[in-house]
Amino acid sequence: MFKRILTGILILLWSLSGKAQQIYQTREGSSVVTALYKNNKVIAQSNQLLALINYETAEIELILNPSSLQTTTDSLNVKLLNSTIGTGILKGKLNIPYVSTLKHPDHKLNFEAVVHLNGITKQIYVTGDLKHIASNGAISCLLTLSVQLELDDFGVNLPEGWGNEITIQITQTVLKKANQ
Repeated sequence: MFKRILTGILILLWSLSGKAQQIYQTREGSSVVTALYKNNKVIAQSNQLLALINYETAEIELILNPSSLQTTTDSLNVKLLNSTIGTGILKGKLNIPYVSTLKHPDHKLNFEAVVHLNGITKQIYVTGDLKHIASNGAISCLLTLSVQLELDDFGVNLPEGWGNEITIQITQTVLKKANQ
C-alpha cells in the first residue's frame, strides 16, 4: 500500500514538473510606450519587460515598471524614474490553444486581458502577432503585442499638455522548448 501511495506521489510530482518546464520567462522583453505632449509624439522605451509565457495554455503575464522607461529627454527620464505609478501587470490568454515552438503559420492575436496598474484593475483588448522564425538557434518565434490605455482609468493624472491615451508596443522572443 505504501509503495502505491509513494508511486502515485512521484507520478504526480513528475507530471507537475513537466508542466512547469513549459513556462518561459525573460527579463529582457522590449516595450515602447507612445504618448502625446502638446500634440508631439513622445516615445519611452524599456528592455526590462518581464514576460512569463505558458507554452501549454498560451497564458501570458507581462510586468513592466514605469521607472525602467527611457526617453531622449533627461528631465522626463528623471520624472519617470521618480514616478509614484506602480508596476503594471498584464495577464491574459492568447487566442490560440497553445504556443507552438515548431514551424507554424503566423497567428493574428486578438484577446482580452486584465491590466493591474496603480492599484486599479481593468479589462482591456490586446492585438498582435506570433510569427515563427526559422532559426538554428534558441529563438523560435517573435511575439508582438499592442495595447492602448486611458491613463485616467487607472487614476493617473498627468500635467497639462499631456494626452490621456498611451500605446504600448511589446516585442518578445519566444525560445524553443528545451527538448527541441
